[in-house]
Amino acid sequence: MRTVQSYRHTTVHWGKSQADTLRMLAKHGVRDVRFTMLDSQEIIICEFSYPTKLEGKEVLLGVRIQIKLPAQGRLVDTDRTKNQAHRALFYYLKTKFEALQFGLVEFIEEFLPHLTLIDKQGHSSTVFQMIGQKIKQGYVSGQQSGQLLLPELK
Repeated sequence: MRTVQSYRHTTVHWGKSQADTLRMLAKHGVRDVRFTMLDSQEIIICEFSYPTKLEGKEVLLGVRIQIKLPAQGRLVDTDRTKNQAHRALFYYLKTKFEALQFGLVEFIEEFLPHLTLIDKQGHSSTVFQMIGQKIKQGYVSGQQSGQLLLPELK
């Protein structure tokens, strides 16, 4: 288990980081933001909808970002790890939106692994959840191919 050093000594409470993230996302036109803390799984989830135009059509893109809480080490201080993870999320998203503003990338290009898709059974998954393991296996096995079969989508 590795110890995450980034933001380890932050004094910014996770609630303030969450509020900062909400303000920053709203500034970029993001709607319907939801934060979920799954303490039993040590995961924070940030989900939001991003309205944009693709090929002349107005669409709403769903985004889901999961953050694993950093290891607590010898201290059992869940607030400190939540502070650390929420601050990292804030700067992660801030950097992504700065790249968009500067014109380095388009939204789908920047957020592709986090975009949500719904399969025929109505289950929502991110693009990474659908194809990430297949890509990893291709690299490990040396059997990379340009064909990745996605599950049937709605």
